[in-house]
Amino acid sequence: MRDRWPRGKKWLKLASVETIALEQLKQSTTSRETKEEMDDNLETKGSWLPDDLLCKVFLLLPTETLCGLRCVCKSLLNMINSPTFVEAHFRQSETVLITENSFHEENIRSPFPLLSDKSECYFQFWDIHSGKGHKVCMPDNLRNLKCILAACNGLVLAKIRKNGGLVVINPSIRNHIRVPLGTIGFVQESYGFMFSHFTGDYKVVHLFQDKSRNIHCEILNLTTRSWHAVDGPNSGEFGLITTQRCVSAVAALYWLPQINCCNHVVSLGFHDEKFLTVPLPISSTANDRLVEIGGSLSFITHASMNLIQVWILKSGNWLKRYSINRLYDITGFVPLCASTKEIFFRREGYPLLHIYKFETEEMQEVNFEGTKRIGDVQFCMPHVKSLVSWDSP
Repeated sequence: MRDRWPRGKKWLKLASVETIALEQLKQSTTSRETKEEMDDNLETKGSWLPDDLLCKVFLLLPTETLCGLRCVCKSLLNMINSPTFVEAHFRQSETVLITENSFHEENIRSPFPLLSDKSECYFQFWDIHSGKGHKVCMPDNLRNLKCILAACNGLVLAKIRKNGGLVVINPSIRNHIRVPLGTIGFVQESYGFMFSHFTGDYKVVHLFQDKSRNIHCEILNLTTRSWHAVDGPNSGEFGLITTQRCVSAVAALYWLPQINCCNHVVSLGFHDEKFLTVPLPISSTANDRLVEIGGSLSFITHASMNLIQVWILKSGNWLKRYSINRLYDITGFVPLCASTKEIFFRREGYPLLHIYKFETEEMQEVNFEGTKRIGDVQFCMPHVKSLVSWDSP
């Protein structure tokens, strides 16, 4: 990001950042204090912390806490909403897992009798390192969500029941917009999110297959919220479009078009909106996957019963970056997502996660306690808890 850190007049005491913020939030709900008065109160809290250092402190806070801090005063609102802060916070934001059916509704428990039945709609996350689930409440007007279709940079694309259209949500900050459905009436279809670091724009890609097995493509630009058709991929090169999810990396979408014995990757460029094929370094096996690592496309393949290789696509060439050797059968380990430090696998047939750390070459096992069925683990997607919005510059 080119913007510099915002410079304001407000400074805060380091040891009391969250305490002061919570006090101000409580006061704002019990009095009619103006924003100017709240700013003055913040200025009277002891010794001072420069805004540059305050930003570094805030970068360590979770997204939910930052959403509350934005309500304290205008200075904090401008700081947290600045493109520079959003970008920096995104780069170190927590990655969690979501499933296709991450929306839930439950009755509100109250010690007092309610005039009518009340229920709460919430969004379910699962922590990668602990396997525990936790929920985030959603607005009341998002109760008719059917399933999650794709995720990118903290944004989630979901379908509304009964052909009600699509909605793009950032569950962490509860922002959402509704967008129209594209072509409907096809069982074989797939959705994906595309993002460009150069323009900051997002696009939704919809693939669907007709009765003649021809694959069509249409793209929705979130800025205009309108669909337009583009030339689809070659059906012979693409296989079944619903077998695996696409991966967004380097201003393009990538698919591994076949479950097994695939020799190429299909890509769709963000700017030219054209489909291309990229040869793989070796033929794929059933549990191989494409993932994004550090902004680059990675191909994680099972080279043998005890060996997993990690290939990175750089400037059109595949480079073998890591080799994972175990003394036991790891062919059932399916890659979910990865960072520059570790890879997360689900184990076929078990509600378990396995975390492989590149530096120590250790494999850690995590019980996936957030789900009740093994099938829930089969369709996990990585999700970043960020402040990102679809209209961020």
